[in-house]
Amino acid sequence: MSHDQALNLQSRLEIVLNQFEVEVANIEKIRARDELIAVLDAAEQLRVVLTEVKAYFVEVRNQLSTVHGIPPAKQLAQLVIGASTEALSAIRETLHYLEDFRDKMKSPRKTPLTREEIHYADFGASVAIRKSHYIINRISEQAENLPEEL
Repeated sequence: MSHDQALNLQSRLEIVLNQFEVEVANIEKIRARDELIAVLDAAEQLRVVLTEVKAYFVEVRNQLSTVHGIPPAKQLAQLVIGASTEALSAIRETLHYLEDFRDKMKSPRKTPLTREEIHYADFGASVAIRKSHYIINRISEQAENLPEEL
């Protein structure tokens, strides 16, 4: 694990997460397809970065598999893998509901979004946001303890 790589992933996650939070904040007010596309794009970008974060820390954990005990890098990898798995699940659920919204907006009969649909999409987004913040905070806390190279 490189200290710089972990900080780079953290920085990228922060940028994408901030954009996602801005876009998803008005999910209940979405009426136009353009507004929905912006949220879909932000959610997809978050999914991509979370996938990269998870893959990187799985690789780190695999490299440390022969090390006895739990060094800080291995502990961080375990925490990030768990949180990123939950965040990815939540963002996939959110993407599913957002794509359903898009399909409804395409149809000639513009059926309004139900409260339940909005609630599920919003709930998934909030879980993804919370878990992403958790990942960012864990990397920040452990950054000092990470080796320069693994």
